[in-house]
Amino acid sequence: MGFLSNLLSSNKNSTSSERSLPKTSPADELRIKETLGIRSLESMPVQAARAFQLACDPKSTLHDFIAVVESDENLSARIIKIANSVYFRRGEQALDISTAVTNIGLNELRCILSAAMLKSLLNSKSKIRSAIWANAVATGIAARILSATTAIPEGEAFLAGLLHDVGKLILLQRMPKEYEDLINKSYNSTKSCQDMELERFDLSHVEVGKWLAEKWNFPEAIRLAISKHHESWPSEEKKRGKGTNVAMLIKASDALSHSLRLGHPTNFTSLGSVNQQEMSNIAKQLDQSLENINSFANQIKVQFENEFSLYNTD
Repeated sequence: MGFLSNLLSSNKNSTSSERSLPKTSPADELRIKETLGIRSLESMPVQAARAFQLACDPKSTLHDFIAVVESDENLSARIIKIANSVYFRRGEQALDISTAVTNIGLNELRCILSAAMLKSLLNSKSKIRSAIWANAVATGIAARILSATTAIPEGEAFLAGLLHDVGKLILLQRMPKEYEDLINKSYNSTKSCQDMELERFDLSHVEVGKWLAEKWNFPEAIRLAISKHHESWPSEEKKRGKGTNVAMLIKASDALSHSLRLGHPTNFTSLGSVNQQEMSNIAKQLDQSLENINSFANQIKVQFENEFSLYNTD
C-alpha cells in the first residue's frame, strides 16, 4: 500500500464508514478505462504524493515543506515569487526557500503546494477548465474556513475541497470537446451534472474521481469526500456540527461557493440560484445560525478574492 493510504488511519475523527469505503469493482474499472480511452493510469509522481501527505498531516513542519520545494526548481521559483507578493511579503525580499516558506507560513503553504501539484498533474487547454479549477479552489478555501465548526483539520479540509471534483478534470482532459459541452449545459440546467454525465457517458465524475483516488492512494478521508459529497444531508443529529464528516463538509463548502458564484463565467446562471436554496441545510448541518453562515460566506468571498491568484499561476 502507498504511504498516503496509511496517513489518516489513526485519525480519531475517522468513522467506520470512512474506513470501509468500498473500492471500485473490476467491471467498473474496465468501464472507466474504456470510456476514457486509456489502458492504465500513470502513477502519481513521488514529489506530488509527498506534497499531498504533508498537506493532510497536522504534524508536518516547515522543514518538511522546504525539502519538497527545494527538490523542484520550477516550484522553488514559484514559491519565492508568491512569498514576495503583496499578500505575503514581510519586509525584506525573500531570496531563498527557507525565508520564502517562513514568510508564507505553514497553513497557507499546505494549500499552495497542494494546488500547485494538482494543477501540474491534471492540466488541460479547455476553456471550461478555468471554471472547474476556480470551483475547486473556492471549495477548498470554504472547507478550510468552515472546518472550524467541525472536528476536521484545516489541511485535510482544504485538500478534500480542492480534490472533490478531480474526476471532472480527468474527463475534461480525456474528452475535452464533449465534456466542455456538457459542463456548459449543466451550469444552466436544473438537472445535476452527475445525472447528465450518466446519460451521456454512462459514467460520472464521482466514479472517475474515486477510481483515481484509489489508484493514487489518497487518504481514505479524501476518497470519502470525492465519493460522497453529492449524497443527501444526514438526518441524525450526531452526524451534524462537530460530528460532520469530511464529505458533508465538502458538500456544504461546494454549495456555498457556488451560491456565491465564485469563479462562475457570466453566462452560468442556474447553478448559483439552485445552491442559494441550500443555505438552511448548510446551517443545520454545521449547527450554525443562518446569520453565522452568511458571515462565513462573506469571509469565504474575501479570502477567495485575496488568494485565488496564488493558486492560479503555472
